[in-house]
Amino acid sequence: MTKVVFIDYMGTTVDERSPEMAEIVRRICKNSGVHDPRQVQRFILDTRRRYETDSYLDAYLTEDEIVDRLISDMEAQIGLADERAALRDLIRSHWVNAPVFPDAHAFFEQCPVPIYIITNNGLPYMERALRHNGLKAAGVVSADTVRAYKPHREVFDEALRLSGCAPDEAVHIGDSYATDVVGARSAGIRPVLLLRGGTQQHDNVDAVDDLAHALNLIFN
Repeated sequence: MTKVVFIDYMGTTVDERSPEMAEIVRRICKNSGVHDPRQVQRFILDTRRRYETDSYLDAYLTEDEIVDRLISDMEAQIGLADERAALRDLIRSHWVNAPVFPDAHAFFEQCPVPIYIITNNGLPYMERALRHNGLKAAGVVSADTVRAYKPHREVFDEALRLSGCAPDEAVHIGDSYATDVVGARSAGIRPVLLLRGGTQQHDNVDAVDDLAHALNLIFN
């Protein structure tokens, strides 16, 4: 029986396509040698994921530290010439102000068991984001807590410890196969893959296209 739901934040609960992110991409396109927004977004995503993958325990970097390295990489590799402080502030605002998906409030209100957020974002930013978006979770497990990013199982193990539940009593919902599904499975937790805009099956994972369908899948 499911006694707890773990859920990802960025891309699952809130939309990463925030006004702040749009402004970040616009500035980089204007002030670097890369002018295609899609290439800029890919550079940001790939570089951030690489740093998160390598950041583990003694080699752990916070998201703020990763942002500083990301900006340095853009200066060195694509000729970015912009104000570092302004870009940092925009990224931090993005973490806090990313808009909630329309189905998220209903999911948090209707879910019959406690919901814990598992996130790579820093805990102070998450606390501000939840207040800003009016979401109430039973708890938040940040990568900072265990000095490891998803999909490392330490993040998921900490969520189990905090919730007091066994792996077979938990479900994790996330929009990334590589971090959410792989990470949940490594800890013995049932994954549900959220694919907004489509539910193409992926490696025998339960897939849904919105959080309402996730609620029905888990509890009906």
